[in-house]
Amino acid sequence: MIRIPDQYFKDFMSIGSQRVYKSSETIFHQADEADGVYLILSGRVRVFFVSTDGKELTFEVLKKGRIFGDHSFIDHAIRNVTIQAITDVTLVECSISKLTPLLHESEELMTLMFQHLSETSEHLMHQINRLVYYNSYQKVADLILMSSRYNTLSYSQQDIADCLGMNRVTVARVIQLLKKKRLIETGYGFIRILDRKKLKQFREEAKTIKKGEMKN
Repeated sequence: MIRIPDQYFKDFMSIGSQRVYKSSETIFHQADEADGVYLILSGRVRVFFVSTDGKELTFEVLKKGRIFGDHSFIDHAIRNVTIQAITDVTLVECSISKLTPLLHESEELMTLMFQHLSETSEHLMHQINRLVYYNSYQKVADLILMSSRYNTLSYSQQDIADCLGMNRVTVARVIQLLKKKRLIETGYGFIRILDRKKLKQFREEAKTIKKGEMKN
């Protein structure tokens, strides 16, 4: 997914306000008025939707360089998700009225923002397809493939479980299987892909696997 390069951080800071949130603090709630765009300078946040019956569905975990709140580009829009700090987070909040001139001044930054908006839409559609059509093995493999950067994913197993709406025990079992197949390796708070081609192959072959059938 698109990240804003560090070189542009100072431009955002020149037009916006720096905000600091503690772990577990909410940055904005679903249904709040959409009145600003945020750039993450440090830390991680969780993007999630709350259903009418109170269930939470995590869409993504964002970190340094990611933009969120772009729904603010639409007049009189409301937030369609809730954003919550996972760790202590430092952000820059920018109003659309100040961000627009900055985008006009920089062709590269304007291109990055358009790419971000396009990727966000495509990413959401892919997530819906994953949740509807993939089994547990495919969901975990696909999330690792699609969300990793330079073959590394800075997610904990709980982050993955939240994003997929799965039990953490189930996620741990799939992760262990992928490790035994030497498709990935794990460390504290990260997963690294060892063989991307074979992980993609696993994702496709796993479509016929039912719960309890997978062999080591």
